[in-house]
Amino acid sequence: MSDLSPADERPTPQATAAYIADLTGDLARLARRHGLPTLGYILDMARVEAEAQSGAGRPQERANGVPPR
Repeated sequence: MSDLSPADERPTPQATAAYIADLTGDLARLARRHGLPTLGYILDMARVEAEAQSGAGRPQERANGVPPR
């Protein structure tokens, strides 16, 4: 059993970035739906950066099983 309560357990930076990517993606769609294309674009840029920081979309290995160089 862990000595830490759920409130004491901290998510990793990658998990936090993935959460931010999800939120900013939703906010970007909301902004564009309501006629705010520039805000939607800025939020999408934040989403792209958050995805990069989270490691999302990075292939861990190629289709042939060889790790990327």
